[in-house]
Amino acid sequence: MIYLDYGATTPIDEEVLQKYIEVSKTFFANPNSLHKLGQESNYMFDVAVNEIKNILRLKNHEIVFTANATEANNLAIFGIVEKHKSGKIITTKIEHPSVYNVMKSLEDRFNVIYLDIDENGLVDLNQLEKELTKDTILVSIMWVNNIIGTIQKIGKVIDLVKKYPKAKLHVDAVQGLCKIEPNFDLNDVDIFTFSSHKFYGPKGIGGLIFKKEIEFAKRLYGASNQFNIKPGTISLPLIVATAKAFQKFYPSAKEHYEYVKMLNLYLREQLEKNENLVINTPKENVSYYVLNLSFPNINGETIVHTLEQDNIYVSTGSACSSKLKRPERTVFELTKDENRASKSIRVTLSHLTTKEEIDALLLSINRIR
Repeated sequence: MIYLDYGATTPIDEEVLQKYIEVSKTFFANPNSLHKLGQESNYMFDVAVNEIKNILRLKNHEIVFTANATEANNLAIFGIVEKHKSGKIITTKIEHPSVYNVMKSLEDRFNVIYLDIDENGLVDLNQLEKELTKDTILVSIMWVNNIIGTIQKIGKVIDLVKKYPKAKLHVDAVQGLCKIEPNFDLNDVDIFTFSSHKFYGPKGIGGLIFKKEIEFAKRLYGASNQFNIKPGTISLPLIVATAKAFQKFYPSAKEHYEYVKMLNLYLREQLEKNENLVINTPKENVSYYVLNLSFPNINGETIVHTLEQDNIYVSTGSACSSKLKRPERTVFELTKDENRASKSIRVTLSHLTTKEEIDALLLSINRIR
């Protein structure tokens, strides 16, 4: 089996899995319970939270654990905008569905602006600067695009947004954390989100990380734990296992990225020789974990199943939207070509990927006509 869909999910790391099992067996008591076992679980929770904060070098942020990044993004956006009756929201046309679809739902109540992207998939910062006003309440721009791999210039976005104290900056960091070293200070981001299973942690847990002074509108009601944002009993095993994943993969991001870069550049170089396809992912300002391409004469889903016959697994885009029969939105916004957007596939790599696997992929792709 050759798995090249790491952008959709990653296999859980063995050490992370063992940590999950250990905590499940030993610290099963509810951390909210007042008795000794509960307090031991609560101590483990505090240790895990502080470990993540220390790894990310956070000075003034809190963490709320969610079921996934989709829930985290929803809680972040609704939590900010519903503190206001009106205002301007600025986002992009290439956000993950968990952000983009939320924005579409807010259009009848708020002035939602969708920033354009250039031929490299980068947000138009001049447009952002022009659109920012004293009425702006939220700017939501993802760090690393999940479909084409574009890395947005979050540092420059931070500089523009901080001129407007009312505006909060939300960054979907799902495809970046523990994969790419940030070239900006996470402490300058008001709110950002992550998903554990994107970096070899367990499924069923994501996170909303936010500055302590930020107040969110209530979306869920229950007990007062997790800052009243996500009430209910936490899953301590998932949280401790996630901390273990951060501990293992955040420090190794640079080393892994250099290795994946080598694989990506080799793959791109070989694919460029194939006249039956076109590469959609830009050459610059991109994550080398992602490579998107189109076969102009063959549907993307057909390509996925053709490669599957060779035991090679790729995707047509976001796993969250893979069953929707329509052109890939991000590829269309980049290329303005509906045919390319309908016939694209996404190859996503890992430090676990080998050159032999890339060669096998190339062999299979070169047989496709």
